[in-house]
Amino acid sequence: MSYLHPVRLHLSGRFRADVSTVNNDPKHFDNAHFSPDFQKPGADRTNGWWQPAGTGAWRLLDCHVTRAYRLDGSAASSRNEDVAVGLAVREAADRSSAKIVDLDPHQQGVSMIFGLALRLMDDQGHELVHGELEPVAFFDLNFARSSAGGPSGASAYFQSILKNVEWGDVAASPCLAQMKQVSSERTLSIKLITDQYIMSGQQRGYGRITGTLGPYFYGEPRTFIIGRHLAPPHQNQFSPVDCRVDIERRKVLIDVGNSLPIDPITGDFLNSGELTLAAADGAGATAIGPLDYTSDGNYSRTAGIYELPAGRALTDAELAMVTNKPLHLLARQQGATSADVIVAENDDGAYVRAERFVFRLDPGASAIAELIATKFGVPFAGATAQVKAEPFTLPENSPLPMLAIDSKTDANGRTKLTITAVDPGTPRTFIDGQVYAISFSLQESPTDPSKFDPSNFISLLMFSAVTAPLAPGWNDVHPILEQYSNLYPRPHGPNLYAPFTGLPPSHPVVNLNDYDSVAEFARHIAWALDLPIDHPSHMPVTRDLSGAKRALLLKWLREVGADGKPKRIGAIAAAAPATVRATLAVDKPTPKFAAQAFKARLDLTRHQPADGV
Repeated sequence: MSYLHPVRLHLSGRFRADVSTVNNDPKHFDNAHFSPDFQKPGADRTNGWWQPAGTGAWRLLDCHVTRAYRLDGSAASSRNEDVAVGLAVREAADRSSAKIVDLDPHQQGVSMIFGLALRLMDDQGHELVHGELEPVAFFDLNFARSSAGGPSGASAYFQSILKNVEWGDVAASPCLAQMKQVSSERTLSIKLITDQYIMSGQQRGYGRITGTLGPYFYGEPRTFIIGRHLAPPHQNQFSPVDCRVDIERRKVLIDVGNSLPIDPITGDFLNSGELTLAAADGAGATAIGPLDYTSDGNYSRTAGIYELPAGRALTDAELAMVTNKPLHLLARQQGATSADVIVAENDDGAYVRAERFVFRLDPGASAIAELIATKFGVPFAGATAQVKAEPFTLPENSPLPMLAIDSKTDANGRTKLTITAVDPGTPRTFIDGQVYAISFSLQESPTDPSKFDPSNFISLLMFSAVTAPLAPGWNDVHPILEQYSNLYPRPHGPNLYAPFTGLPPSHPVVNLNDYDSVAEFARHIAWALDLPIDHPSHMPVTRDLSGAKRALLLKWLREVGADGKPKRIGAIAAAAPATVRATLAVDKPTPKFAAQAFKARLDLTRHQPADGV
């Protein structure tokens, strides 16, 4: 069920992704050929691109609850109807800002939020709800959502959970009181859609955010819904659509929030024709109901979620159709005699997704990705999952991770994929490790999930092995720190950094390219390096430092000399490799859809709607 539930509230406002764009260009990772010009702003791909001074901070601004729904399906659009309407949606006040980061310069299509806490606050400053966002990457990145083009015309969504939820006094709000009652284990489900990102002027780095908060139920997926999944039959401006059939209430909840095209000026849905959800079979289609999606302000109040059919329940015949036949969303233009299918469910109703779809692994380390298969919205038991890994970037003959998967899905449609990293060497020379796309499918279903939805694969960053010296010195750690200083000049670059004409220079927290600056700040750097990856103050912001390099830096920072500072000169002798190399036991990859077609569609080296630092 998750957020797509009768009890839910919608929110709308703005966000800021203060991204650094120096790291957009892979050649900027080469310390030996790095130019100070790369830290200056430039048009398109010149110099450091449009925002070289970004810090990676991700913030909410002017965000409020716009509508609240209750168990009986009734909606409240004013505070008089439900006090939840109008509540401010804010971040935590006792920590640094959350961070938005890419997986890698070659995979900027799964930018991830770390360290975000959300609060619902009333006008008197009372906290009604507080929860921690489980880190998650965006999904279904679509550059064709608006005619604005590029990142300004793109949208994507983040679906996750708020964990460790603390409730204030919510008795006066039927929506929040019911949400608290039905949710499991102090956990809520949340979906956030970002769009209308601005890349110039005083609002550079700002965009719009719209979302939904609903109950979470124990055992359900965190990053997607167990429901019905519709995708465009061919590449167009529409993105995939999620639906859930509420059998008890005889309703279909449909979420088109990240799918329908929007007006770049008003932000509302464009008129795409008369839209009707239908259940299809060989004899034709049974209409379930039209979507009333074109009124002013509709998007910010509904987040694109509608209940069908409006004003009545499904009949027995309709309920039988929607539970056993593929769903289609049809568009009929004014004056047209027939409708076009804009998104559709697979004919066999099969769908498979990875619960977690972004991984960072050191050689020898393993992680589990749970694959969840459904058929017409219910668990697909006994299905056979197939997986394959391939490099996301050249060279194609990079060593592959080891993959092991259970043979069949269990009664809940789940199977576990174990990913074990090996040492990929240094195929990209000055960029650590290699990036891989891990695709998956069901033997029983002919439709490749990544062709059905181009976002539907696992991204893996596999770090290179490192041989660490017994007693490291500045010369051993400087190349690591210098790269961060080059790529992220605002927090870690030159002592006086003034990229924009007419604005005063900034003063970086620490110049990582200078021994004295690093030595003075050593205790603070070691503290930040030791923080959990989901902490907003974790260092590096980018989360792209391998465990071996982290251990090397911590060893150097803590084994100080007689002057109390980290050593300038280290020992010559080297220790054993700092990471274990796993045995390679995989076949050579066959180039496939996951990397090539996805990169071609999004042009990820050019467009970054939420590129991290």
